[in-house]
Amino acid sequence: MQLHYQTPLFYAAALSAKLGKEVWFKMDCYQPTGSFKIRGVGKLCIEAVAKGSRQLVCASGGNAGLATAYAGKQLGVTVTIIVPNTTKALAIAKIEALGATVKVFGSAWDESNAFAKSWCHKEKATYIPPFDHPTIWEGNATVMDECHEQLDTPPNLVITAVGGGGYFCGVVAGMERNGWKNTKIATAETIGAASLHDSIKAKKLITLEKITTKATTLGAKTVAKRALEDALHHQVTPYLVSDEQALLACQVFANDQSCMVELACGAALAAVYLDLAVIKEANSILVLVCGGGGMTYQELSDSPLSSKTI
Repeated sequence: MQLHYQTPLFYAAALSAKLGKEVWFKMDCYQPTGSFKIRGVGKLCIEAVAKGSRQLVCASGGNAGLATAYAGKQLGVTVTIIVPNTTKALAIAKIEALGATVKVFGSAWDESNAFAKSWCHKEKATYIPPFDHPTIWEGNATVMDECHEQLDTPPNLVITAVGGGGYFCGVVAGMERNGWKNTKIATAETIGAASLHDSIKAKKLITLEKITTKATTLGAKTVAKRALEDALHHQVTPYLVSDEQALLACQVFANDQSCMVELACGAALAAVYLDLAVIKEANSILVLVCGGGGMTYQELSDSPLSSKTI
């Protein structure tokens, strides 16, 4: 049994012609919850229920909560999601629509996560981490299995957004098992949520004092230890964009693909839409469009597109 779908891989023809490079979009935004999260979180939920769990608890900025709520509904178990007070009302409404209970605690995911663990102990529920678990990495690795089947040859570069690092860990695992030895990875974060970027530069785990980005689903103060280990072991280039650049990329992507994604995903898309230095040496680029269930038309329209920037 699996809860995620195989998502399409699109060739970005106009963008490729403009850049003089081949650009591919892996549309994980087309998962049933709007993001990649159902791959790994769904796999972990299935395992937990198979072992007898009847109540799942997850701390999330939105997307892991949506995935856990969806999994719980499909599996017929009770779900409680703990979210920080920065979580958008839209994400909360979507979680509740799936039958889960939402509790708001803390100003950042790390605080919500501590509360979720204590809640599990009190209620004897099963804790579902949003990113830091081997089963989640294994589930997320399926995205690269699909890309390997959908592409004739591996690209020069894979671009992925990073929050807590669970998708990134899965991407690395998937690339390894499919033999993508010569493909480099660029990790995208927004300024104000640069936990992996800063950790790579310091070559040790860095905990941010606070999250200041509007891309709240990237808001883990500390990435998974495994994410840093993978980043230091492989050919990984971290880069940062502003919230404004991420939003601009989301806007252009919406025009290009008729699809809305969150700012977190916009950080990855910014590399190709803004022709950033991180793609300079690559001739073929795979962008993992991780999606996100919290974007609204109003937010997407907050500022006009700038023809000077694109």
